[in-house]
Amino acid sequence: MRIDTDVLEVLRAASVDGPELRLNGQLDRKLYERVNLALHAMGGRWHRYRKAHVFTVDAADAVAGLLATGEVLTDADRGFYATPRPTVERLLDLAELEPGCEVLEPSAGRGAIAEAVAARGAVVDCVELDAARAEHIRAGGYARQVITADFFTVKVERRYQRVIMNPPFAGRQDIRHVERALRFIQPGGLLVAIMYGSLTYRDDRRTKDFLARIWEARGTLWELPADAFPAVGVATVIAVIPVRDTAPPATLKPIKLRPEDFTARPRAVQQDLFFTDGPTEHGTAPFEGFGYGAPTDGRGHAKHEIDPNTGG
Repeated sequence: MRIDTDVLEVLRAASVDGPELRLNGQLDRKLYERVNLALHAMGGRWHRYRKAHVFTVDAADAVAGLLATGEVLTDADRGFYATPRPTVERLLDLAELEPGCEVLEPSAGRGAIAEAVAARGAVVDCVELDAARAEHIRAGGYARQVITADFFTVKVERRYQRVIMNPPFAGRQDIRHVERALRFIQPGGLLVAIMYGSLTYRDDRRTKDFLARIWEARGTLWELPADAFPAVGVATVIAVIPVRDTAPPATLKPIKLRPEDFTARPRAVQQDLFFTDGPTEHGTAPFEGFGYGAPTDGRGHAKHEIDPNTGG
């Protein structure tokens, strides 16, 4: 979003004190509205008691890029759309959260989902690329951990019972993000994600493979109302994907086979256990059958066979 020159002049003349930015002088209403819009786009919120626009980071850092370029990237420019409250509640209902459940929210934005997760008694960790939004979550105090990073650079740890997410949609990134998020979930866990509505009818290979994975896991897709994201204006669905596979062992030692393993002739175990030329130390008699040893009656006595022709 390009910022007008008169707005830039007002911001250059402003005073900053840590996270607070104060405008100098009296502005006419229309000019103030445009200045306020620019500050809001950068994360500044008017605080009536402090008489200042307050940022979650240092105000000078927040406006530095704008003053240097004359442009500000809005949430829409970055592909960020906050999850509306009704949709958040629907996500959490489908996630079947329990108190103490460990939850990960990738691409957490300003924490709309994470805050609601914590309110239900679960423990939530967040990953957010944008530093200002990540700091906003930290300031809320409801997340156990907030990592400021690209989700694809975060080390995979299969420790969570749930992943609840509203990933980026542009360029079909939703599938990539969900596929990676599944790697963070323990067996028996569940992923609940908002996804692009076209997922249900796209016919490219990646989409087909992803849908096959959902059905194989006995997952489900739930259609959201058309106005679920009014700022986006596109159809959306909620994907619920169970994780049913078994986690690999912590340490897996490879077995190296040798050539002799394929040529060695195994020794018959039965030879050592049963085929004896005489009574063993345990009193076992010679094995009966196959002409090996003398028949016994099972009590250590020789067994005499009766000749049916002679009776002896």
